[in-house]
Amino acid sequence: MQHHQVIQQFVEGRGGRGTYVKADGDVLTSQFPQEYRPWGHWGWRSLSGRSFPLAVRLGDGNILVNGARLDWPATGHQMGVLQALQNTPHKFGVVPFHSVLAAYTRGEVRDWDQRPIPTKDLQREVGIVVPSAGERWRTVAEKDKQGRVHERQVHTLGDSVIRVRDQFYLSAVDETGDGNGVYFLAELLTDRPPKSLREAFDVLKPEVVREAEARGANVRRQGEWFAVPTKLRTSELLRDVDRGVARYHVQHVLGRDGHHELEEAVIYRVGPYKGRVYARGVLKHTKGEHRDLDLGTIRWHLIVRNRQSAAYTLSGGGAMAQFD
Repeated sequence: MQHHQVIQQFVEGRGGRGTYVKADGDVLTSQFPQEYRPWGHWGWRSLSGRSFPLAVRLGDGNILVNGARLDWPATGHQMGVLQALQNTPHKFGVVPFHSVLAAYTRGEVRDWDQRPIPTKDLQREVGIVVPSAGERWRTVAEKDKQGRVHERQVHTLGDSVIRVRDQFYLSAVDETGDGNGVYFLAELLTDRPPKSLREAFDVLKPEVVREAEARGANVRRQGEWFAVPTKLRTSELLRDVDRGVARYHVQHVLGRDGHHELEEAVIYRVGPYKGRVYARGVLKHTKGEHRDLDLGTIRWHLIVRNRQSAAYTLSGGGAMAQFD
């Protein structure tokens, strides 16, 4: 059978076998023989004897598509799956299996090839809560430090919400990431399944962020960190520094083993504001994975982290799931 026929039959709930694509039961895979040498060339010898999961039919009847970056021609097989799903009523999610495994093992194992989840366990422990719209480009609006709105295109696997064991996760592309965005799978601190993507994104926002947005404040974000504008004066903050209540820092890195660096920061160590972080200047990612966020040098911003419990991102060309 031709590959697109095998894929279509899998989507319809049937099996089938092609040269390199096989649908056995509830699993669709790309499989390559030990002596794989397409068109007489050895350029893809790294695929010899390898197998890649493309999609799995879950216990709820929905389809989980592997969104990890695969080698060609397995990438073409992935695109065939997404194209087939666009024209069916089936609900599906597009999530890198590396990230699913990382969430399943709570970060203990992050490489699907190292310890793949057995199909029966995957079908029982993973579900599609809010389905994906498929791989696509979407327009995102960003505000600069003057509050002016700019638009740009980011590539998305198809934002969705999935369940892994008893936890809910938002699978999406962070538009603050460098280039076309950075993929993440974030655990949502909620006992109820979100009804929509908007509700899932709102779960990540701390109360202070939601209140500021309700007032129309120009709240901005880099990765998991929000910057809420305040009316605090520099003299007020430095007075607390002089009193020993707070400390002034330059190039302060947020969080333990963090990668988000504040150009200027005032951090409260004692008193009723203990733990609060105020910043101005540029917020940058030390590994260059996010676009620089210029907060300006006049207004101080309250820096708060989102409400995710754990997050898993893809690096190294999508080959490994990692904590951010």
